[in-house]
Amino acid sequence: MSDPVSAGEEREPRREVEAAAELQRAQQDLQRLAIMEPLTRLLHRQAFDERGQQALADASAGSRQCALVVIGLDGFRLLNEVYGQRVGDRILQGVAARLRNFVREPNLLGRRGGDEFAALLTDTADADTAMHATREMLAAIQRLERVGNIEVQVDASAGVVLFPADGGDIDSLVEAGDAALARAKREGGQRCARFSPDLGRAKDLRIRLEQRLRRACEARDFRLFYQPQVSLPDRRLVGAEALVRWNDAELGDISPAEFIPIAEASGLIDGLSDWVLREVCRQRQMWRQVGLDLPPVAINLSGVQLRSPGCVRSVLETIDEFQISPEELEVEITETWFLDSSSPLAQENLQRLKMAGVRSALDDFGVGSSSLAQLRDLPIHRLKIDRSFTVECMRNARTLTIVKAVIDMAHNLGLTVTAEGIETADQEAWMHHLGCDSAQGFHIARPMPAEDFLRRYLAERARPAASRPIGDGNPGAHSVQ
Repeated sequence: MSDPVSAGEEREPRREVEAAAELQRAQQDLQRLAIMEPLTRLLHRQAFDERGQQALADASAGSRQCALVVIGLDGFRLLNEVYGQRVGDRILQGVAARLRNFVREPNLLGRRGGDEFAALLTDTADADTAMHATREMLAAIQRLERVGNIEVQVDASAGVVLFPADGGDIDSLVEAGDAALARAKREGGQRCARFSPDLGRAKDLRIRLEQRLRRACEARDFRLFYQPQVSLPDRRLVGAEALVRWNDAELGDISPAEFIPIAEASGLIDGLSDWVLREVCRQRQMWRQVGLDLPPVAINLSGVQLRSPGCVRSVLETIDEFQISPEELEVEITETWFLDSSSPLAQENLQRLKMAGVRSALDDFGVGSSSLAQLRDLPIHRLKIDRSFTVECMRNARTLTIVKAVIDMAHNLGLTVTAEGIETADQEAWMHHLGCDSAQGFHIARPMPAEDFLRRYLAERARPAASRPIGDGNPGAHSVQ
């Protein structure tokens, strides 16, 4: 029979050992929590930087090369606005979990804040190895994420920098990684970009451009130009595209190709587009008040705007405010954006605009990867064939066949077709021969201020019909390879 006192004495040390172990586990948990970002359970910015700096020191001592990968989710800010923070948080948690499965110790993984993550690969053979690993990370992130009844496509871009080639400490590497990430996003997203020294200079210029653009948006320091669109073959004015122009007091003329992406990335696009919309409607109201009924004017809508819940309301309220009819306005969206990044909300907004009487056009057709069958489902009125097809169809018989098929399919769907980028009489003749309804380009007319556009309209109205022939009237005389 055991001694109860001895048994109690044996249990006491065991309880002390268990209590000490539990205390140690709790302390370890607290230490982990102290360095983790609470939402994703990844290293927070400060912990990542501290551990990253130590890892770089170790790599330097061992003559090893490291790679820092800075990852950003594409379109996350808008996604958060449209679907709410709960959905956004779930997506961040899902991305973190997938990255955690890929980035294992001794490598480091952290969340920089917002939708930005960073991975430090502590032993990288060369740039190709780092880029390959980064592409695998992006592939792991990209998926259709389901949160409740909502399905969201998650995509990401990344910037890649090497230690010690691109920076000697964690701060300089992160800065270089951010610049490379920005390039990847500018190039369309869903890709990775390697840092190069010119990115530092480009980043400085971009920051300056954004600062000047912000001031210009506040001061409404822009001008609106109109590029005429004419019917084929009679060159009757049937519409125009409104194009924003910016001449900065310090930087001079800035191309829309430079400042529009900056406006989208910095959140300035809404204010800029609202100015374009209001200016077009204001101008049309003035023309109406003096008895002029000019053809419809097209404005460009970005993907950011079209996915906004307030998009339709904003357009229709502005139309009502200036007392013009919806048929006087057309919205243009690019094929690349709509078919690569479209959302149910974007299609719904286009459909609602169509039902309200606002026309819509698919711009730059031929640049994206859409099939002709996809045109059936788009709530559009007009197809604009990209200038690259306009040029190439004169040189390549296969391209000519494709363009002809596109035009015929569009007509069968009840769409009108506009040829963009017409720069020569021969191009104009070919696109008429293939069946395009209208044309736009420098050969037709360059973008012009509102007063010049009005003069062109009045001059055309004063004569019964355009007498200028299109090309030589015989596209068959031009060789097609």
